[in-house]
Amino acid sequence: MKATTESSLTQKKWLNRIRRFGSVEEVRAWLAERYPEWVPERLKRMIIVGAAEEGVRLSDICAEQGIAVVAHVDDHPKKQGLRVGDQIITPLASLAAVDPEIPVVVASHRVLKVIERLSDMGFRQVAPFGLLEVLNPEMFPPHMFYAGLLEDLVEHGEQYEELMARVADEMSQMVLDAVLGYRLTFDPRILAPIVEWDLYGPKNLLQYGDDEVYVDGGAFDGDSVRLFIDRVHGKFSRVLAFEPDQETYRRLAENFSQMPKVEPINAGLHRRKGILRFDNAGTRGSIITETGQITIPVVGLDEILGEDRVTFIKMNIEGAEQQAIRGAEHAIKKWGPKLGISLYHNPADLWTLPLEISRIRPDYKFYIRQHDGGIIETVLYALM
Repeated sequence: MKATTESSLTQKKWLNRIRRFGSVEEVRAWLAERYPEWVPERLKRMIIVGAAEEGVRLSDICAEQGIAVVAHVDDHPKKQGLRVGDQIITPLASLAAVDPEIPVVVASHRVLKVIERLSDMGFRQVAPFGLLEVLNPEMFPPHMFYAGLLEDLVEHGEQYEELMARVADEMSQMVLDAVLGYRLTFDPRILAPIVEWDLYGPKNLLQYGDDEVYVDGGAFDGDSVRLFIDRVHGKFSRVLAFEPDQETYRRLAENFSQMPKVEPINAGLHRRKGILRFDNAGTRGSIITETGQITIPVVGLDEILGEDRVTFIKMNIEGAEQQAIRGAEHAIKKWGPKLGISLYHNPADLWTLPLEISRIRPDYKFYIRQHDGGIIETVLYALM
């Protein structure tokens, strides 16, 4: 582990603040002082922004807890006009006619742009749903991204110090500290200076040849495959695109039916071949669990590749990243491919996944970049 430099010391504002807390209770007390209007027991009314899964869940919690939902808004055209709880979903602009002193909860993992817009409209009390989830997890059961988040910060400061010293550039130190600052404060403005909105397109980091072999773990319908193909200007050797959901896989296969070098695979990446249960019911997000209602096929990447070459592995696989890295250990050892690994599905992924990769190949250089204004799209790039 390399020594911490004078430059890196300037990038630890939030990490140093975290290290001063002795317990999760101290953090919650600090947050309660910082956001007195957001102490869950004091909330009597709110506006909800976002009518997808988390917005519906928050509306249900409010009904159970006797919290009045004054308005529920979402700019997605397919959401508008729907009824959620007692409210008809309207566009965010409709809040111009609402009292700006009413607390606004952004029930989304993408919060920076929304909070900036609400601030411009005069709303002073705006916060992500995640703040309520960490302040009172009994009253507001946490989504998987926030479950144990404060505990991770308090208990693993030493690991974050080591990661801060391990990353390869000053930008990574700035990003890591800002991500920790957001996780501590839930103020997305901390992220604003370091966000690079181009997902999997970090500035001046990734270099491509014209014979790349790209593995897309979590391909969905092929959106990230298309990003890759665009970035290599259509010149590549092979793409293996993994998607376990059958309906989404059908769309993926259809989208690339005329491109024989793109190979859709109806399985998720994991440690080895098998069938796992998957829960996407909404209480903890999409997660592999023994009690899940849906079964999905999974496979280890080494089982698919054998001795075949790979140059770039991307993983965004709903918290299965650690197991999937273990399932790709041979390929990583042999080929040293570029890695783009999501670091946010479980709070501790931020430090445990770099450790897992270092165990396999200590010679990787680590870079961390943030590609959205919220808890999501924190990505580790491991490069040779």
